[in-house]
Amino acid sequence: MRYSARNHRIAGLALAAIVAAPWLVGVAQAAACPAERAVYAMKTAEGDFAAAFVPARSYASIASDLYFRLTTTQRDYWFRFAVSNGYSGITLIPVADPYAASAKMDGPEELLEDEPDDYVHDILRTLRFYPLDADLNMLADPPNRGDPAPAFVMVPEVGLTLWYEPSAISQDLAATRDPMPRGVFRKTACLNAPPPEAFP
Repeated sequence: MRYSARNHRIAGLALAAIVAAPWLVGVAQAAACPAERAVYAMKTAEGDFAAAFVPARSYASIASDLYFRLTTTQRDYWFRFAVSNGYSGITLIPVADPYAASAKMDGPEELLEDEPDDYVHDILRTLRFYPLDADLNMLADPPNRGDPAPAFVMVPEVGLTLWYEPSAISQDLAATRDPMPRGVFRKTACLNAPPPEAFP
């Protein structure tokens, strides 16, 4: 009798494993999602915000061949990555739309390029970028194409510039206050294919 009960339990466990297998495969695929196919979301009282890594045809910056796109309730903001030596971490550099025809030859315009140094430094202080793995360990570098997507992404101070100076990081010089609270972007999906490649 005990033998039959044991066999019954084993059969039940095997059936449960078979039924769960597609779900387990989905989790494994999501965990292994490359950065350029990852979808990030942050839901807040102010609305839904999204983020993504978009591949460049050849390069976006020396730090990464991916752009970072932040989508608020008002518009898209585009950035390339910069990584300094030492303990300074990752900074987002605001750029024009890398899909625009004007970006085809030399890449998108850097939006802070002709601004006074003090102004640029004030803006860049708000554009710190923090990628984290599933265990909430901070990653030292931004991802490149094919790298595993960070589980979480934080840009906790960008809301300061979106509130006071959104036109500094947008091509829309008439951009006004764009509220975005501090929060964490979570990887919520993995696209079947990456978005189209941007210039250059």
